[in-house]
Amino acid sequence: MLKKIYMYLHFNPMRNKVLKKWAVSLLSFTLLVGAGACSSGPELNFDSQTWKSDLQGCKGARQTLLPQLEDIRLQLLGLHERDIRKLFGKPDAEELLQRSNKIYIYYIAPGPECAPAQPQAGTKQALTVRLDALGNIREAAILTE
Repeated sequence: MLKKIYMYLHFNPMRNKVLKKWAVSLLSFTLLVGAGACSSGPELNFDSQTWKSDLQGCKGARQTLLPQLEDIRLQLLGLHERDIRKLFGKPDAEELLQRSNKIYIYYIAPGPECAPAQPQAGTKQALTVRLDALGNIREAAILTE
């Protein structure tokens, strides 16, 4: 019985064409998915290293990056959580919302965790990034109090 199946698959010219088309389709799909999964996030004009080195905004370096941040803010929409963490690092604060939504908060002006000896500025600024349940960015806003 196995010999008959082998002979049918191996020597049937019509079956070979179908198998070749199927194999080519599978290979093409695999390459497309693999290329999409390996692609990095979009190239944004932002000094990520300076941002990450100023934890909680205590050094004041994040305030110098505010013009760059305003330029790229709308380009953040639609990105994935891993892209935001790669760009800005671990959030300074995180709020969990209903339905697995969350908000990442990055302080631009010195945040509440900065040393008490450091004078707190009159205005508080923060970047808030709202993520949906799938980890996609739905909103990015710069809040000022």
